[in-house]
Amino acid sequence: MQVSSALQIRWTQVFEGIESDAYSELALLAKEVARAPIALVTLVDENRHWFTSVTGAEKLPAGPWEETFCSHAVRQTDVFVVADARRDHRFAQSPLVHDSPHVRFYAGVPLVATTGVVGTLCVMDDAARGLPDTSAAGLRALARQVVMQLELRRQTMQLALLNEALATEAIERQRSEDRLRDSERALVESQRALQQIDAERRELLTNISHDLRTPLTSLQGYLDTLLMKAATLDAAKQREYLEQAAAKSGRVARLVSDLFELTQLESGHVELKSEPFGLAELVRDVVQAFVLAAAAKGVRTSLECDARHALVVGDVRLVERVLENLLDNAIRFTPEGGLVRASCAQLGDRIVVRVSDTGPGIAPSDQHRIFDRFYRGRQDRGRSTTTTGLGLAIARRIVELHGGTITVAEGELGGATLTFWLLSAETPA
Repeated sequence: MQVSSALQIRWTQVFEGIESDAYSELALLAKEVARAPIALVTLVDENRHWFTSVTGAEKLPAGPWEETFCSHAVRQTDVFVVADARRDHRFAQSPLVHDSPHVRFYAGVPLVATTGVVGTLCVMDDAARGLPDTSAAGLRALARQVVMQLELRRQTMQLALLNEALATEAIERQRSEDRLRDSERALVESQRALQQIDAERRELLTNISHDLRTPLTSLQGYLDTLLMKAATLDAAKQREYLEQAAAKSGRVARLVSDLFELTQLESGHVELKSEPFGLAELVRDVVQAFVLAAAAKGVRTSLECDARHALVVGDVRLVERVLENLLDNAIRFTPEGGLVRASCAQLGDRIVVRVSDTGPGIAPSDQHRIFDRFYRGRQDRGRSTTTTGLGLAIARRIVELHGGTITVAEGELGGATLTFWLLSAETPA
């Protein structure tokens, strides 16, 4: 396996971490084999050299690399021997010769690693002499042991570096896989969202078509009847047909108006004309406006407001629309003799408004959907109604635009209670 140059361990890195006595046992053996008082290992790289595992001398004087014995030994292929350094012009000026330990005899074996020579195993003596062949063979064997230890150390460091790189790569691969899974999940969710949007679009078109077709069919029927039988219908009958046609036309107009309003609210193109106003006063005015419509159906109304002086900041027209939709919805589903009650109170930093009725209530399975467009609930199925099914959807969006929420729950009066809240004017937005 080829290893990137960025992951290659250099010999300098190997040498810098070696303890001073790392090869002391091999140096001691070299002393015995060569019968010399001093032995050591010299390590070299491109720029420096190290003395390590020195035995037989406390300190060796440093000097120019070119004047050292080892600088010549590393260029050899076999044991390099200097019998008498005083008589060799190459070393006569070396600090090792004219200073302590006064080296006369030197023998060094180059340490040949897989990448080249990395140092020497050498012995020294303060007496001039030669090196027997048996001693030379022993030094070669010991030099190979030093090289094996150096290679093992380098490979161990190389393995640790590779393991670290592999661990990092594994982490990055895991992150990439996680990102891929996240992307796949996001894609699946997007597909589901698109499918949901498409389903909602089809349902919306179906509901709009149904809600438009019914009054338009009736309107067309009344108008066709007037056209075909105008000569035979008396004035009272003609007026009745015209009134019915006008009612159906009004229903179509309300549906189109509500649909346009909801579309504007959901698109975010509605600019709120915010101002401080008394919410309790607005609730009282809207309830008063519905008293006659409720009475005509035999439904009683009541009002309880404890937050008479509390102000909110918002668009009065839109908040009034919320109240109108909630009251209209409550009165429409409350039977004759029933009660619709509106209340408002300040709870902490919120002004809470509730509209309760004594109608049939809303089934738990329907409560999470009553704010959807065109959803009228199970109690309205099969019943003729003039509602567009958009009132509560419009109310929810208006409340959300004001930073509030609207909810539905089982009412204290036995029917349903719709609640919304807005922040008081004293509360920072």
